[in-house]
Amino acid sequence: MAINEFKIRVARPIRKPHVTQRLLRASGVRNRLFPAAKLEHWAANPRPPYCGLPSKLVLKKVDVTRTDLNGRPVYQVTPRHIGPDELGGHVLYLHGGAYVLDLLPHFHWPAIARLALTLRRSLTVPIYPIAPEHTYRQVFPFLLQVYRRMLDTWEPDSIAFMGDSAGGGMAFALCHAVRDAGLPQPTDALLLSPWMHLGLPAPEVLTVAKIDPFLNLDDLRAAGLRYAGGDPLDHPLLSPSMGPLDGLPRLTVFTGTHDVLNPDARAFRNRAIAEGHDIGWHELEGGMHTWMLLPGQKARVTLGQIRQVLSG
Repeated sequence: MAINEFKIRVARPIRKPHVTQRLLRASGVRNRLFPAAKLEHWAANPRPPYCGLPSKLVLKKVDVTRTDLNGRPVYQVTPRHIGPDELGGHVLYLHGGAYVLDLLPHFHWPAIARLALTLRRSLTVPIYPIAPEHTYRQVFPFLLQVYRRMLDTWEPDSIAFMGDSAGGGMAFALCHAVRDAGLPQPTDALLLSPWMHLGLPAPEVLTVAKIDPFLNLDDLRAAGLRYAGGDPLDHPLLSPSMGPLDGLPRLTVFTGTHDVLNPDARAFRNRAIAEGHDIGWHELEGGMHTWMLLPGQKARVTLGQIRQVLSG
């Protein structure tokens, strides 16, 4: 089967970063998100799970309710002013955060609201265990429980998995876990700037790391090791791009060439081509990490593409 490609524009050498990306990189934010000192502090001082609510502005657009599962919050997000019969389906959304950060309220809630409104779908947003307090070994039993509970309400052919960054890799890995548990797959897994291989082994990573305005390569790798808990980094639940590709839902990848996670996403694409598997591939030349979750025209175009995928 052929790869489905959409607006692929690949530039080599890498395109010069936009002024906004240069300013973001100069701000130093990429070195403050989860440096080694923070990981050590969190390991010694475990954090409680995030349990807040979005801002009043977000709540004007979506209704948000919270339930708990094994002491962890699970949020249900529904677009306001859209009746239940008008919804196009449901999404299990896994937030990013390098496996060491909970949902980022000022970033993720507005993005989740835009997704709900654009896609005309309700979303389940679980607050899954994070490292260094936990490893992936606690994550997937929890997510499988979340999914089983979803299946009590929604048919699998109305469900899609979606996630950004680490959550994108986790959404892909959850497809492996669902298959191995003998559960029905969702229709789709949409992977937004996904972390495909925990070890970031693609040689081009070092080149992209020099211009990525948002992610620090060394800090990513350190966070990944905490999440792995000493297990091999090529385990399919850690590096889903390394797992068998049979028995999975339709996969669609959105990635930008100024994202340090892009080279391993491209390596997965090449593997899928070689093995004859059909995936969707959207690559934005000059696109930074998780651009589709930010306000702006490029994000609106990408959200429209996501809606088109789910409508197909």
